[in-house]
Amino acid sequence: MPDEQYPSTVKKEVEPIPKADVVVIYAGGTISSLATTEGYREGGHEVDLLAKLKEHDPSILNYELGQKEFAYTGLSENMDATYWEAIDHATSNALRHNPRSVLMTHGTDSMEQTANHLQEGFGEALKTSGAKIILTGANEDIEAAGTDAWGNLQFALYSAVGDANPGVYVAFHGRLIRADDVVKLPYIKDGESTFISSEDPFYKEVLATQQNRSKELVSHLESVYKRPQNEAQAMRYDVNVIRPNHQELLDRLDAMDEHDMPKAIVLTLYHSGTANTEKPEQSVAVLAESLRQRGIVVFGATENGQPTNLRLYETSVKLREAGVIPLYDMPREVALAKLRLVDPSLNPAQLIEEMLSSRAGEIDESQIIDADINVLKKSYSY
Repeated sequence: MPDEQYPSTVKKEVEPIPKADVVVIYAGGTISSLATTEGYREGGHEVDLLAKLKEHDPSILNYELGQKEFAYTGLSENMDATYWEAIDHATSNALRHNPRSVLMTHGTDSMEQTANHLQEGFGEALKTSGAKIILTGANEDIEAAGTDAWGNLQFALYSAVGDANPGVYVAFHGRLIRADDVVKLPYIKDGESTFISSEDPFYKEVLATQQNRSKELVSHLESVYKRPQNEAQAMRYDVNVIRPNHQELLDRLDAMDEHDMPKAIVLTLYHSGTANTEKPEQSVAVLAESLRQRGIVVFGATENGQPTNLRLYETSVKLREAGVIPLYDMPREVALAKLRLVDPSLNPAQLIEEMLSSRAGEIDESQIIDADINVLKKSYSY
């Protein structure tokens, strides 16, 4: 006789989980963002993208779609280990349905990092089950004219039921790329912002062209300033990676003598000109304010050379309000070199003015938003 205090020990018929072609996990990003009245995009919204897609393409009814789950709703620049845990939980739950694939929508900023995380955590299980995880997203939200969201969702669904080997993939702009190989395409003026395989000859060609251009610009700047680079004047700090906090950098700076402290730091932002601004210990906005209080001027350049626009997202607006100076189309390697070449006696306002003045074609001054820069200069008035 079963113990009445523990009725869960009574045997019950367990209903089998129905099999589906594709199980869906929503994990935030631009594709799920909404535009605010101020003109920038914000995350935190639950948008059933597949239901929306049906309105644009009824053919998705041909797919056997299983459950849908919202694992994360924020922007992907705010991704961290806690949110990865939620995504892992949703992925484990999805794979219990024994689908052909899990389709996951995600923001573009940290998409390749999440893809690699999932490959490490679920790669062996996917080999055993024969399933795939397909990540996709968009450069524009679904309300934007000409958005790439619908095309990417359609391609991701097609890839999800296709014959690719088990594993984790990014499906974007018609390319299906393994997690182990996926990278962002270096910026090409008037070109697409997309993902590509690191083994693709086109990626290698574009990367080499970008690197050669940066070397030429640095060489021209050295001719203009006629002094060697002083590495102590400036440093680079990458915030386009998922970090638990920034304490190591702050401890390093606090251990320096005052005369060894860099005058400036170039932050490597995500390709959309963003960085984590959510939790205080991870927030790059909080970090920028801390650096500014130490007398360090904070500049921002993107990871792939895409022009820095600190007006597009709630996160980029927070960076600008915290004192990050956008360097627009100036490559980060060129920015770092220029900061190490300029006159070390410049005060913060003069340094900002010099960095935003083209001396060798390193920045397109027509992109500069004077109203923003004037406010930022005043924030560095000590």
